Amino acid sequence: MDKLQLSDAELLQFIRKDDAIAFKILYDRYWESLYVKACKRVDKDEAKDMVQEVMTTLWRRRNDIIIHDDGNIGRYLHTAIKYRVISHYAYSSKEIPNTDFFAALNSDVYANALETKELSELLEQEINRLPARMQQIFRMSREDDFSIADIARQLNLSEQTIKNQLTEALKRIRESIKQNDYGDWVFVFILLYYSSH
Repeated sequence: MDKLQLSDAELLQFIRKDDAIAFKILYDRYWESLYVKACKRVDKDEAKDMVQEVMTTLWRRRNDIIIHDDGNIGRYLHTAIKYRVISHYAYSSKEIPNTDFFAALNSDVYANALETKELSELLEQEINRLPARMQQIFRMSREDDFSIADIARQLNLSEQTIKNQLTEALKRIRESIKQNDYGDWVFVFILLYYSSH
């Protein structure tokens, strides 16, 4: 049997039986697209590390991940990469303690958080409170999907300045959400929601 021809869902069945070859096929299938996505937001070395972390988590959680619909695991991996990037800036590269992103993706909490109009309105309110330049940078990054390099070029600023502005914007939004009695995961969820629309 040629495992290269197998679907994601079929490969996952083999991976659950600790099949390293099936895992490598899945890894090779998604590595480049995940890396390219991460490179839009962080430098190449950080992007490689993030892809490695996401794939390591996939292996570690292989018996717990639930794949819905067409059995394609790509959207889970791309959402996980997006989360890694957001947490990188929002938490100054510190890991969020006692959390499991893949488990959270399959939980009702995730769905409910994304569907709560109040949260997206709160986020929009907080973005509007940011200083004009910071708000512009944040919106270019989140709404227009510009990379840090693109924003720096367009605004004639250094990439480090752009990173600093994004970090500060996320920090301010996070603080406000904490004051509204929402947890850290809700902060990550609404940013994921916001940046995917």
